[in-house]
Amino acid sequence: MAQSTSLQLVWLDANIHRDINREFWTKIREIYPEAMKFDDQDECLRFLGYGVDDPRRFILIVSGIIAEKLVPDIQRRENILSIYVYCANIFKHEEWSRQYEKVEK
Repeated sequence: MAQSTSLQLVWLDANIHRDINREFWTKIREIYPEAMKFDDQDECLRFLGYGVDDPRRFILIVSGIIAEKLVPDIQRRENILSIYVYCANIFKHEEWSRQYEKVEK
């Protein structure tokens, strides 16, 4: 019997508790009630695991500052399907993210 694959939305942002982010989180939860949020990168990475014998697949929303450092390390993980960079400075993050196919532009 084949294992079913579950899709999990995860948001990582050190400033997740700011007012504007709380509004965004409320909207996310309306669409995807099972979404998870993290303000600690290490905790988030533990949650994401490494995909070994884990049927979960992830869509990751991550702040620009964290993404620029994190994406090179995680973009090859098979359990991460897409990465969305959430930041006001679009132009800065478009430049470095072009080289990563999982980063949605």
